[in-house]
Amino acid sequence: MTDAGPARGKARVNGVELAYEIGGSGPTLVLISGLGQNALAWAGVVGAFRQHFRTLVFDNRGTGQSEVPPGPWTIDDMADDAAALIAHLDLGPAAVVGWSLGGSVLQSLLIRHGASLRAGVLLNALPNYTTVQHRWLDAQLALRRSGLPPEAVATMTLPWALSPLILSDHARTAALVDAMVRNPWPTGIEGYSAQAEAIRVYDSTPGLPDVRTPTLVLVGAEDILTPIAQSQQIASLIPGAELVVLGKGGHSMVLDYPHEVTRTIIGWLQGRDA
Repeated sequence: MTDAGPARGKARVNGVELAYEIGGSGPTLVLISGLGQNALAWAGVVGAFRQHFRTLVFDNRGTGQSEVPPGPWTIDDMADDAAALIAHLDLGPAAVVGWSLGGSVLQSLLIRHGASLRAGVLLNALPNYTTVQHRWLDAQLALRRSGLPPEAVATMTLPWALSPLILSDHARTAALVDAMVRNPWPTGIEGYSAQAEAIRVYDSTPGLPDVRTPTLVLVGAEDILTPIAQSQQIASLIPGAELVVLGKGGHSMVLDYPHEVTRTIIGWLQGRDA
């Protein structure tokens, strides 16, 4: 019997239409993308996950082929989207990986929709914004409103995301930028701005002590955008959370070191499912 490949569709949940793709077999795994990213952010690793899990990727509201509802909206709204999609597709309780802003969405899920989850992996996440992160976000918004070519915007963004070893390989960095620019569904300023303002004000710390879902907090030692201290803070607040610091890898270590990231996540999740 041949694999028919992933199934794609759209679902109207929580008042917004979301585009999704699901494939693979096994326990359910949901991947939630970061700021301004659509499901293609996981393109380099989703195949590895689908060898072990029935894996769902989707475009958050404001990105990709999903609807861009008028802002403002909140991280809790985005978490409600994810919970409603999991329920709509009858996938719960699911393991969920949230990367960056997706980690904020996952923290809201852990706090407010624990019954929908069997495990959570917070990947290069943050509990709330620091002064540096506010200033970084201001710069990102200004770049996107400036009219600069998208390859220039992407190139200026990558030093905050990639490790020095990867950045110093200009051919690889240029190839990453080119792939980002070829995204067939680039995020517009309306969706990016609404997501940006949502994460800017989100603070998970009051609710994390009430989380009862098994949680892995995973960060790279070279992450300068959401540094180790923020993952340590999250792990200290979630009862029983496990903190793992990879010895290498920046904020986008899914791109830097995909094999190390997927091996760590798959191994931890399989240990939970055993």
